[in-house]
Amino acid sequence: MAAALVHRGPDDEGFHDDERVSLGFRRLSVIDLETGQQPIVLADGRAAIVLNGEIYNFRELRAELEGKGHRFRSRGDVEVVLRLFAEEGIGCLARLNGMFALALWDGRERRLHLARDRFGIKPLLWTRQDGAVAFASELRALLAGGFPVRSGLEPAELRHYLALGYPSPGGTLLAGVRAVPPASVVTFDAGRSGEQLRAYWRPPGPEDRADAPADIVERLRSTLAEAVERQLVADVPVGVFLSGGVDSSTVSALAGRAVSGPLRTFSVGFEGPGAVSELAAARSVAEHLGSDHHELVMDPATVARDLETILTGLDTPNADCTAIPTWYMSRLARSRVTVALSGEGADEIFGGYERQRFDVGIDALGGPGRRLVPLLMRLAGRAPSPRLRERLRMAPGLERQLHWGRVFSAAEIDALTLEPLASEEAMLAPLAELAERWRGFDRVDPVNGRLAADRESFLPGDLLPKVDRMSMAHSLEVRVPFLDNRVVDLVLALPGRLKATLRHDKILLRRAVAGLIPRTAATRRKQAFATPIGPWLRADLADAVRDLLSGESVRRRGLFRPGAVEGMVTEHLAGRADHGTALWALMVLEHWQRALDRRAAGADR
Repeated sequence: MAAALVHRGPDDEGFHDDERVSLGFRRLSVIDLETGQQPIVLADGRAAIVLNGEIYNFRELRAELEGKGHRFRSRGDVEVVLRLFAEEGIGCLARLNGMFALALWDGRERRLHLARDRFGIKPLLWTRQDGAVAFASELRALLAGGFPVRSGLEPAELRHYLALGYPSPGGTLLAGVRAVPPASVVTFDAGRSGEQLRAYWRPPGPEDRADAPADIVERLRSTLAEAVERQLVADVPVGVFLSGGVDSSTVSALAGRAVSGPLRTFSVGFEGPGAVSELAAARSVAEHLGSDHHELVMDPATVARDLETILTGLDTPNADCTAIPTWYMSRLARSRVTVALSGEGADEIFGGYERQRFDVGIDALGGPGRRLVPLLMRLAGRAPSPRLRERLRMAPGLERQLHWGRVFSAAEIDALTLEPLASEEAMLAPLAELAERWRGFDRVDPVNGRLAADRESFLPGDLLPKVDRMSMAHSLEVRVPFLDNRVVDLVLALPGRLKATLRHDKILLRRAVAGLIPRTAATRRKQAFATPIGPWLRADLADAVRDLLSGESVRRRGLFRPGAVEGMVTEHLAGRADHGTALWALMVLEHWQRALDRRAAGADR
């Protein structure tokens, strides 16, 4: 199993075995290069740990523990977590500021704890078969251990994937394999069936928000600077992903102030039909900051050549086609650094998506006003899409929020699949608690309600797994300062009016970074990493479409109606419609299933 994760940890490996538990680890050496080997076991053997990620407040915690008499054998962060557990129990997780997935064996109580950071930055999957519990950072490691090879697909998760492009934050598409949800710990007792799942942190609810303190801009600026400085700590070179927008420009500017010598920054852009490149904006910021800037221009022919490797790197299906530029960005950065900082999470805490501003206007219109929007659009010469008309008919709530990211609508899923899948209600069941809290937000602060929905669905389901898999495919660690505990604790308690209105987004962040980054970057609207997947699938990636979604392949798989898939392929390749996003989702799914087929065939032999 550990050998299947060499890309995540190419520098070292370690193992610990006793009569109840076996722990394995692959190490990417970032902190404490000489004494940071894992697993770490307490001298009396009563507890052991493996941890993927970084704990940014480990120095403060270490000093506290040393004051209580603890003596450390290493200089890194993982032993600090183990000794904190010995001192405080599993409740110590709430004190960790970092990104992590960990397995902690309590030999005294004969319990195994699996836990993830607040937002699920680092992955952790588990399965239970024949009385044994297995866990790993990626599915490929579980498969290498021979665990879920013959498992079928989970119907509710398949529907979730077809609807939104990713599994639920606590699930996978493979029946019997689960993900530890963000901010949660799953505990297994030796000799007992079942498991206990509990959250160790919950985001503030709608009644917890406060009015903005008068000094909030200054507090945010200093809190962000401290977060970036914390996340620069490493014994290896560190750089920043730079797109030229306010998020990455802020991280770059703060990092540039904290490092000695020029900061390394990295950007990628596109060539070919439909390409919209951010290279010029990123270059402008890099020049302003005086960074050591590196660029890469992708073209569709190169993507076609690398497609198999990119899709394999996903490990589990994720239909976000911006995985492609993330893979290239990570490869570029890894040629010069081992750690990179990124701007992920800013949109979900500060309100950076255009749809968030759009919904402010839709809420203001109310039900009758929403019905007028299609008429007004037609009078303005713009025909509303079927998706927009459907969205406008929806009442405010979680379902409408999730509808922004739909790949296939409910009706399209039912028309596409050969057998009925789980219902929409079953698909949304993992988000039932969020839906209940949404109703409270809707009465008090709908902007914060929408941001909560993004943080608990899109962020851990799509964005963070995409960045993790594409960066770790190149043995690159990516850190996300906007999700630092202290930044989040400050911003989540603030009213939504400081984040997004009908006319403005990221209001508070833009105020806080004024003068820190170029005005063009501070005021620039968000420009999505707009991968031109539609044009690419008609040109250089057309052969991949015909292979992965051929009629024979679809019939053999037995999930979808061949005529429905063939119709989408034909229309798209002929240019009569743009099904790029939907076709890419189906291609990713088929590629993943072929990998499972090969694994199962190998197991049979």
